[in-house]
Amino acid sequence: MSNPPTEFWDFSLNLYAKPGVSEACLQLQNSFGLDVNLVLFCLWFGHKNGKLKKDILQKALMFSQPWKKEVVQPLRDTRTWMKASHQYFSKTNDSQFDKLRERIKLDELAAEKYQQQVLEAYALADELPSEKIGFKAAEENLNCYLAAIGIQRETSMNALLLKINRASDSI
Repeated sequence: MSNPPTEFWDFSLNLYAKPGVSEACLQLQNSFGLDVNLVLFCLWFGHKNGKLKKDILQKALMFSQPWKKEVVQPLRDTRTWMKASHQYFSKTNDSQFDKLRERIKLDELAAEKYQQQVLEAYALADELPSEKIGFKAAEENLNCYLAAIGIQRETSMNALLLKINRASDSI
């Protein structure tokens, strides 16, 4: 991508900064195994263009699932392990350990940003907004994403998704 799109990334950063959103995203990731970038994509697309077309969602899933498994998750696992294991390395070269962990964290963030740029490129290929955009379209997109990955919305998950969608309404 010569000039990668950034509207989705900017939306995500603004949303993530809203009270309680980062915690809700982390809970969706850790408790339910959701790909937060796909959750954010459903919301962003719903507020920008409306209902996700099935082919765009399929492209998003086909790219995101292996990307998360092979790139993002190994970086996240390494960073998390290093954070939990820091005590074992505190007697050694502590600053070098911290710098390495920080670089891995930045690489994880860069991998997530790249994923968002790819997803936004899929969205840009479909510039025709549907007749309804906003909260309800974003909710429909979330339901389609969950159905596509075989997960049913349950009460605790629903509360987290609603919290994030409500926060996205003001962006």
